This record gives sequence, structure tokens and C-alpha cells, in this order.
Amino acid sequence: MLGVQRASFTGIGPIKQVRTMGGSGHSAVRNICIECGSLLFGTPESAPDLVTIYAGTLDDSAAFVPEAALFVSQRPPWAALELSLVEHQRMPPPPDE
Repeated sequence: MLGVQRASFTGIGPIKQVRTMGGSGHSAVRNICIECGSLLFGTPESAPDLVTIYAGTLDDSAAFVPEAALFVSQRPPWAALELSLVEHQRMPPPPDE
């Protein structure tokens, strides 16, 4: 997942919005392509200035370089990462807290 400032993000095309409970315990809006059903991006209430983009939806996902692994407490044993990343058991608090 890639986080970007909401002010710098523009989505185009038809989407369907679904409200769910986010990992922070706050509500989040998941934005889904109405043509294929792919999950495209999210807008979490816990970070209203942030848009979370799912890296697999990028035209060039190889350009995305992860900095941290989130929700590692929910990772199955077979999904261990070979990358050396900062790991968070859950969603870390926003940087200004």
C-alpha cells in the first residue's frame, strides 16, 4: 500500500465507494472499480489527509519501494518477507501524534 497526500491525488473513472472498519478501528472508504471490482484506493478517517493506493493497481508497481510492513500480527507464517523493513504489528499512529 502506498500512501499519498489527498491534495495531490486525483482519481479518474467510475468508482463505487464502500465504507468498512479500517485497521485503525476507525471507518475507512474503499474505492472499487465498478467495471472489474478491483480495490483501487482507500480514504481512511483516521488520516483524513491521506489516500492509500494499492500497489498492485499501479501501471508500474516496480516503481513502488516499500518502507515498512503494516499489520504483521495478521501475516500468516508462510508470508515472511525477505526484505529488511520496519515492521508494525498494527497501523502505526500518524507522524504528528
